[in-house]
Amino acid sequence: MKRIALEQAQPGQILANKIQRADGVLLAAQGAVVSEALLRMLTRLNIETIVIEEEEKLTAEELEEIFQKRRAEVSARFERVDRLPLMMALQDAIIDQARRARDESLAALIPEAPAPPADAPADGA
Repeated sequence: MKRIALEQAQPGQILANKIQRADGVLLAAQGAVVSEALLRMLTRLNIETIVIEEEEKLTAEELEEIFQKRRAEVSARFERVDRLPLMMALQDAIIDQARRARDESLAALIPEAPAPPADAPADGA
C-alpha cells in the first residue's frame, strides 16, 4: 500500500482502501480501478490523498476480467426490475461507467507515439 497525493494518481491504479465521504457515503470501493472520472470526482470533493496498491499495472486481460465481473454483479442486482425502464436505464448507466473506466485504464497502458521531429518531411513530399 502506498498513500499518494491525488495529483499523482493515474488511471489504471488500484485503490488499496475504500474512499468514503465524512458522512460515510461510499465513493469508491477497495480494489476499484482508478479512472479519469473517479479522479475528477475526488478533485471536486477536495480529497487530497488516496491509498493505492503498489505500482502494479493491470494487463488488458485483467481489466477485461474485472469489467466482466462488475457487469455480472450489476446485472444480478437489477434482475428483479428488468421490466422497469428507469431501473434499466440506471443499470445501463452503471455498466457504461464501468466500461469507460476500463477503456481509460486500457488507454493508459498504451504508450503514446513519439511526435515526429519538427524538420521531418510531410507525407507525400
